[in-house]
Order: sequence, then C-alpha cells, then structure tokens
Amino acid sequence: MSTAVDIAPIRVLPDDVANKIAAGEVVERPASVVKELVENALDAKATRIVVRVVAAGRRLIEVVDNGHGMSEQNALLAIERHATSKIRTAADLENVGTMGFRGEALASIASVSRFELVTRRTRDESATRLRIDGGILRGVEQTGAPVGTRITVNRLYFNTPVRAKFLKGITTELGHCIDIVQRHALARTGVGFQFLHNDKTLLDIPEHATLRERVALIWGLNFVKDMIEIEGEQAGFRVRGIIGQPGLTRAARSHQFFFMNGRPVVNRSLQYGFEDGYRGLVTVGRRPVGVVLLEAHARFVDVNIHPTKREIRFRDERAARDAVRDVVRHRLATFAPRPAAVEAPAPDPQEDFLAPPAALEEHTATRNEPSTPPTLPTLSTPSAVPEPPPPLPPRQADFADEPVEGVAPAAVYEGYLPETEAPMQLFDTYLLVPSDDRLLIIDQHALHERLNYDSLLEELKDQGYESQQLAVPIVIEVAPAQVRLMERNLDLFAKLGIEVEPFGGNSFQVTSICHLYEESRISDTLYRILDEIGQGDLFDREDLVVDMLRLASRACKASVRAGDRLTPEERRVLLEGFRRLRPPYTCPHGRPIITELTLRQMEKSFRRVQ
Repeated sequence: MSTAVDIAPIRVLPDDVANKIAAGEVVERPASVVKELVENALDAKATRIVVRVVAAGRRLIEVVDNGHGMSEQNALLAIERHATSKIRTAADLENVGTMGFRGEALASIASVSRFELVTRRTRDESATRLRIDGGILRGVEQTGAPVGTRITVNRLYFNTPVRAKFLKGITTELGHCIDIVQRHALARTGVGFQFLHNDKTLLDIPEHATLRERVALIWGLNFVKDMIEIEGEQAGFRVRGIIGQPGLTRAARSHQFFFMNGRPVVNRSLQYGFEDGYRGLVTVGRRPVGVVLLEAHARFVDVNIHPTKREIRFRDERAARDAVRDVVRHRLATFAPRPAAVEAPAPDPQEDFLAPPAALEEHTATRNEPSTPPTLPTLSTPSAVPEPPPPLPPRQADFADEPVEGVAPAAVYEGYLPETEAPMQLFDTYLLVPSDDRLLIIDQHALHERLNYDSLLEELKDQGYESQQLAVPIVIEVAPAQVRLMERNLDLFAKLGIEVEPFGGNSFQVTSICHLYEESRISDTLYRILDEIGQGDLFDREDLVVDMLRLASRACKASVRAGDRLTPEERRVLLEGFRRLRPPYTCPHGRPIITELTLRQMEKSFRRVQ
C-alpha cells in the first residue's frame, strides 16, 4: 500500500530572506564588505579613500570617500536589491566598465549588519543619512557632512550568528582586509588609500604615488629595487606593470597580482602566461613576482561569472595569455644583469619553503655518489662543442636573438670573462675563473647540461619532426568522444613527427615517429596532445613538445655531474662553450650556471673594509 507524500507548494521568498541568501554569496567575511565599499567609492570617482576597521571588521567597518555622492532618492534606491546605475539592458553586461554593477552589495551588507550611509553631492547644501538594522530601514534624515560618502557597518552578522562562527581569527581576517585595500591601491594610481585598524594606521598611500612607489610602500624598498617595469601591446591587450628580476622569487604565488581594466582578478591564463615568460630563468619550484595590469575593450572579457566579480573569463584566453607572456619575455630578454654575487639569502618568514621537486633532485647529483669516469663526447675536442642555438625553447626564439642592452649576444661577457687556458676545478664540481676584482664560479654540470640542451634544440630545429618507420606499429585506443578529434588532426600529428592511421572503431595505429620521441611513451604523448587539442590550448606552444620530448632530462643524463674530475682540455672546452652562450645563464631547469665572489666581499670577510 503506497502513501502519498505531500509536497510543499512553491513560493517566492520574502525580501529579507532573499537578502540574507544574497549576503551569503556577496558578504563572505569582513574583507568582502571592504571590497564592495571600496569598489563603490572608486566608481564614484573618489581620489581619496579611507578604510577604518575595528576588531578586523567584526565590530566596525567604515569606508569614507570624496567621490561625487548621491541624492536622497538615489541613496534610498541604492539599498534596494538589484538597483544600479551601471546597467540598463542585458546588452550592457557585455560592456561593463565599472567595478560594481549587480546592484546587490549594499542591500546584502545592510541585511546582516547595523548599517549607516551618509552621502552628499557637491550641489547639495546638506547630506542624506540612512540608518538600517538587519535590512529594515530605521530612519532617513538630513545632516551635515563633506562631499562624498561615508558608509559604516556595525556588528556584522549580528542577526546571523551561525555565519559569524565561521570567521577566522583576528589576524587572518585583518590580513584579508588589508589585502583588498593593497590590491586596489596597486591598480589605481591617482587614488590615495589609507587603512586603519583599531585607529592605528597600517597603510597610507598618497594620491600621487607611482606604481613603483606603491609597491615600495607595500612590500618595502629592498623588494622593489629588484623589480623592472614592463609595457607592451598585443592582440588588443595593453600590458604594463612592474615585475621581479629572475632572481627575485617566492615559493608560492603570493606576490603575483593581476588586474584587468583596474579590477583585481583571478585568471589562470594570466597566471600561466606570466610564469611562461620566465621559462628557463627561474629555478624549478620557485615563482616569479610581479604586478601586471591589462587594459582592453570591455567586450574582450566577461566579469559576470562569479558573485564577487573576482574571477573573470576572456573571450580569447589564449590571446590574453600570450600577450602577458610575450611582453614579459621581451622585457626580460633586454635585461641582462651581471651574475648574482655569492651571498647567503636571509630566510623569508612569510614563505613556506618547499622540498625541491623530484625533477630538480634528479638533475642535481651530489658529489658523494659513486660514479665511473665520465665520457664526454661533447668535450673531447674543442670543435665538438656545437654552436649554441637560442637558449629558450623554439617559441621564445622570436626575441632570443635580440641584442641585450645594446650589446651583441656573443659579446655579453667580452671584457668581463677573462681569457684563460684551463680554469681551475674546485671540489670536482665548480670551475673557477679569476678576474680583476672578482672570482667567477661556474657549475660544471649546469653548464654542460645547458650546452647539451641547446645542441638537442638545434638538432630539432635542423631536422624538424622527420619521422622514421616503426618495425611494428603501435595500436592505441581513444575515448569514443575523441575519435572525431583524432581524425580531424591526423595532419597535425604528422607535422609533429607522429604518423597515425585509423585502425577501426576507436582504435588508431602509429606507423612512424620522430627519432627524438621515446617509443615506449608514444601512447602517453598522443593522449596528452589530444587533451591539449580538446582544451583549445594548442601548438602555438612548442615548449609543450620540447617538454614531451624530455630534452631537458636527456641533456641532464648526458652531462658531467658534480664530483666528476675533468681534464684541463675538458675544462677549457666547457669554458669556450660558455663564452658563446647568451642570457639567461641558467640550465634547462632554471638553476644558475654562474655566480661571483667580489673582492669587496672578501675584504669585508677579513675585516679589511667596513
């Protein structure tokens, strides 16, 4: 016997409930309130914004600006849900040029706090003051106030105590609030920002401060001295900002900031493009730092994919990524600092240092490992050292041949790396080259690895992806959804040195491959290429192919290692190979090849100078 189950009728939610649900999306924590109010101030064309919080925003958040203010009628509309001056029709969403546009922030904040808004326009004799408790309007009155807007949020989540329980400690919540203000301060030169916590000033950035000055005020002078400016334009994107030199890195991405049309954003394409610009320059496991600002027409980007508008999506993700990558690469290609002096880096208390990745451990052999005397076909005679190709993967060759700061690539070390018959070998690991006022120290393994890697790149460049017939074809199966994808791209696989033929159903057979591919890994290579094609992230990136060919690993295995004793001739040939290198002076994994110990450093060590 079945029993009927009564289903509750569908009803439209009351406004107070709807506002609290919206608040759950928009007002995640005190920092969310700071974000929304600061963005409103920026949309009001404010040139000075003061943010004051008490108890990390739990007790009080106040944002004061000198923007254009609102009339009483507009102030009342501003606290209504989905009331906005930013858009009129759905088509306007494709051309959003303001920070806020949804029209739900103030209503959501007011529904979970004791809220006060005081605003005045230039032409008004008095200001309008609104008081709201938990979404209920308690009073509207006229008062005295300067031009602009002041919004005060007291007792956040006083009527939703469950949500308050999910907040973190004072330090964590305060850190999030400061981060919001710092990000907007970096993006908006021409706007002054002040942040106070418990009436103590933690940040004060004047309106006239440049981007470099703002970075210095936030991260410190010692940090910004190792940063360089970037600027360029590509595919409709203007890219500018300030980025770290290759030696300035962090273990995490905590010092990478991206902005789109003045909006702090999160986007993987921008992140990947930025880090790709440093390929071959940064040690494995480390992350470059920088503040990158993009500008483009609003139709190129969709900012309406997340309630907080922090995550964005580009109409052409590849174009945005490539624009950032190429501008960063081009700037770094024109920047060739002298090798870093030997100095023990001070520990960074803000970082969590990670164990080196397996790939790095693999190619940094210790001198304690037992090893047989090395065979060095590359170093057997001076003529055996190949002319090095551009030091970066093929996609980066478009600017790798450019002169470095007006100096021809072959002469980067002219007059700096002295002539010597055979450098001394220290600890069977390092080559020592004395100069006038410094001692140059070269890692023999990193240098030989780089020379071998460049030789493999040159071989690939000369021979292309010429394939060789397999004695026994390799049969692979793909997912049914990928059969059409595979069939449409057989020509592409052929260009990459992999001849593939249909074999019935969802099976294909590989009949010939480029000699640089590993036959045992060809199935994995095909699957990976298919995944890239399916994601639309295709082979305008030949560095992916270089990665799949494992050229860096091959170069590593064929190189001399730490602890290998070299003959004078082998040492001399290695040094000759180094003379023909161009920046970056790093191995394929990003480790430095050369460093230096200056005369002044030695004199300071012996207390000959202060």
